[in-house]
Formats: sequence, C-alpha cells, structure tokens
Amino acid sequence: MRLTIDISNEQLFEKIVWLLNSFKNEGLEIVDNNKESFKPLSKSKQKGLDFSSFKIDSFKELDGLKYQKKIRDEW
Repeated sequence: MRLTIDISNEQLFEKIVWLLNSFKNEGLEIVDNNKESFKPLSKSKQKGLDFSSFKIDSFKELDGLKYQKKIRDEW
C-alpha cells in the first residue's frame, strides 16, 4: 500500500515525519520525505504541464526519443 500526503505547514510536516519514523520497525518504509519536491510551482512554471515530476515505474525502462521515433515511423 502507498500513501501520499501534502502538508503545507512545515512544523506539522516535521511532527508527522517524526511519528511515521516510529513505525519503521514495524515495516513502514518512507519512500520520499523531501519537502522541496512538494513546494508549489512558481507562476511562470504553471503555464504548462511538467510531467517530469511524475514517477511512473512502468515507463522507467522506456527511452523517450526511441519511443517518439517509433511513433513517427508508424505514420
């Protein structure tokens, strides 16, 4: 199972991470607790979609350039 939470209050973030760390001995794994990766995008970056922030395991082995070429060649 996986849980994703977004916490804007830094003090609350620290408390929740502290609480979750107490469950590590019971099998809890914290995949990412980077505060920086969840900061809101600046207004200049909100003009389009940035898919680089999404981690999709099924596309990990896919080379984007080879995929684009394959799609173009099919036309």
